[in-house]
Amino acid sequence: MSRVAPTLGTKFLYVLCILFSIFLIYTDLKLKWFGDIKNLYHSVIISTKYVIKTTTIKPFTYLYQTSIDKNELINENKKLKLELDKSYISNFIISQDSKFFADDEAIKYFLDLNNLKEVFYLAKLKYFDYEMYLCCNKHRILIEVSGDENFIGSVVINKDGIIGQIINENSLSEVLLLTDVNHVMPIVSGNQFCNARGSGKPGIITCSYNNKLWLNQVFIDQEFLSSGMGGIYPKDLLIGRVGEIRQVDENVTEFDINLISSPETTNVFGVFKGL
Repeated sequence: MSRVAPTLGTKFLYVLCILFSIFLIYTDLKLKWFGDIKNLYHSVIISTKYVIKTTTIKPFTYLYQTSIDKNELINENKKLKLELDKSYISNFIISQDSKFFADDEAIKYFLDLNNLKEVFYLAKLKYFDYEMYLCCNKHRILIEVSGDENFIGSVVINKDGIIGQIINENSLSEVLLLTDVNHVMPIVSGNQFCNARGSGKPGIITCSYNNKLWLNQVFIDQEFLSSGMGGIYPKDLLIGRVGEIRQVDENVTEFDINLISSPETTNVFGVFKGL
């Protein structure tokens, strides 16, 4: 199959187009005639890319980054909250240091004797049956203690005071709260001593005494402290204040003590091993 050879007119047109192109390139280089057009072209290209990126890529990038930042912020807040709760417990111990230990040497002796690194172990609340706490006699919580020791019998506190003691350990530690009806704690106020028993009601323990044996009657808002008897709880820690007083019979008076500490106020606790 033969090809059609270009005619003289076609050749002339090709040459003319080449010369015109050279002329345009030369004038653009020398006189910048097409600078505005090129700038407009580049501007349109850049604007188009920006719009496409803004409407398609950036929203997904923003959502992804926001999700990461939010998770980091939540984790950071959890860490700060944990440190804050730990500082509250530390402040409580510092404010009551003479009740836990006589002096710094006593603290050192206690740690060395029991081969411990910390004065107290931090624990997190893992389970709290709040409905049972409100309605029934069994008041328990489950906590996770940051240590691999045997904590049975250890005292559990929060930023306000004593919460109870650990009575059982599996994967979590079971805490018998002061308000549980099976819990008994020796308390004292001046020369008045009694074994306070859990009432089965939130925030209340009860005591009773024989009117013929106690020289002075109890009064509303009278403060009762831990006696230290029994070797479980430290001595002279404020437990609560007298609330309702009831005359059971002519010889026996019963009264409630409103506790200053509650398991409801925090999710972080301190555990003392072998006080």
